[in-house]
Amino acid sequence: MIPRMIQAIFARLPEDLKVSGRFHSAVSLPAELYLLLLTCSILVICNQPFQPVIDYKPKLVMYSILFANESGVYVRLSSTTSQLKGDVTQPLHGASVTLVTASQAGVGGGGSPTIAMKESYTVTSGDTDYYYYAPVYAVSGMTYGIEAEKEGYDSVSAFVTVPRSFVTIPDINTYSALRFPDSTDVNPNFDVSLSGSSAYFVQLAVEYRGFDSTGNFRSGFVDATGSSPANPFSEVTASSITFAVSRIYYSARLAFAKHLAGNLKQSHFYADIIVTQLNDPLYRFYLTSGRWNDALAMRTDKVVFSNVTNGQGVVGAAAVDTTRIFLF
Repeated sequence: MIPRMIQAIFARLPEDLKVSGRFHSAVSLPAELYLLLLTCSILVICNQPFQPVIDYKPKLVMYSILFANESGVYVRLSSTTSQLKGDVTQPLHGASVTLVTASQAGVGGGGSPTIAMKESYTVTSGDTDYYYYAPVYAVSGMTYGIEAEKEGYDSVSAFVTVPRSFVTIPDINTYSALRFPDSTDVNPNFDVSLSGSSAYFVQLAVEYRGFDSTGNFRSGFVDATGSSPANPFSEVTASSITFAVSRIYYSARLAFAKHLAGNLKQSHFYADIIVTQLNDPLYRFYLTSGRWNDALAMRTDKVVFSNVTNGQGVVGAAAVDTTRIFLF
């Protein structure tokens, strides 16, 4: 249509202008006007935005966190809706999802047993949320894979190794500081071993347990870490670290826990050392999603980081280890 329009405009130009390609004094005003229209038409054509037609194929989006020593693995599937945006659809159902137990980290040989994950769902406020579940105990140091297939999509997969950690039982000086912080100058400190993770944070809490006046069991805990930065994680730079808390701050938190448990009978107190570790994909996802307030929350409405082959999303692993020390 555009070439025909140009031809029509050009056909109405005077013969001398068409041949010579230049203006003469004898050129009438209509001819100049036609040439101006021709120029404007070319400019309009050149300024039109280029909008290519893209044959976009949606991708599966897979989310899962394997928690060390937890007896269950959950997977959530959705689909991308645009090539240029990170928007995803509501959870998908009708897919085939498989959990693969690869091997113990650093140990080769042997087959890779697979488990078909069962589809299930929950209904909240009228919305149905589909997920896939396998009653598998995620072992620290083991590598696991998750594979998913659904008609109309490329199959996707991801592999993760579950981190592990342990806390060295405190020596007699630290134990005394935990029980009687006002009778010593020693700050409670602990050696923590880290393995297979990219980031960690350590917490110290005072836990209390007992029975109320009606005979019902009650429990609670008071955080005694002493700081709560926006990003509580530290990146792993060594295989072990020493964690310490302020004796003065810990003493105040212990006194507060005793106050809360003042009406409980047969009450007991414990010092809980909680070590949370994230593997590299989960930590990178955490940083890029901006979920500072909840360390293990997963943003599933946008694709912000992916370690899923042929798809989007993240399959990560975490370890939350608690060492409980009896105080009284």
